[in-house]
Amino acid sequence: MSKPRALVFLAKGFEEIEFVTIVDVLRRANVHVTIVSIEDECGPVAGKTGINVLPDCLAKDISKDDLYDLVSLPGGLPAAEAFASSEIVGEILRCHNDNKKIVAAICASPLAFNTHKINRGKAATIYPALHLRLDGNYKYSSDDVVVADNMVTSRGPGTAMNFSLKLVELVCGKSTKDEVAKGLLFEKS
Repeated sequence: MSKPRALVFLAKGFEEIEFVTIVDVLRRANVHVTIVSIEDECGPVAGKTGINVLPDCLAKDISKDDLYDLVSLPGGLPAAEAFASSEIVGEILRCHNDNKKIVAAICASPLAFNTHKINRGKAATIYPALHLRLDGNYKYSSDDVVVADNMVTSRGPGTAMNFSLKLVELVCGKSTKDEVAKGLLFEKS
């Protein structure tokens, strides 16, 4: 069996804690992670606090028909708004959602789910100050991590570890999640 694959998006102003936690925890679970930028060039992308990350490829190079087990969006309001306005992100999210693959967003990035009409009517969470921007299209929850069918949402930097471990559990199973959490000394998850 081939190892699971995840696509993690990048845009200027992304929240570094969320991005790095997602990528690191998934890789510890032996998930093949592809870091994809929605910028015009495949150069370093600056996060919210100025940390630069080099993507593996550009969004325009990803075939919307190439299905990953997981597509994830880190937060940071500038990045979330860029994801929401990106047609390519919308196409990839809709294709994966239509095929019941896991779609995940943390912090401000559930805004992109709303814009691209991903699983409206389901339970979701978002960075608390932004919940009204979901426009009543989701059943808002104040839980740290919300799973609604194949959609996973979370609140922000402080929930990034629980969010990432939930993604591991959904992609790789509970025993792998427990093993990764133990190695991280994060067994309370």
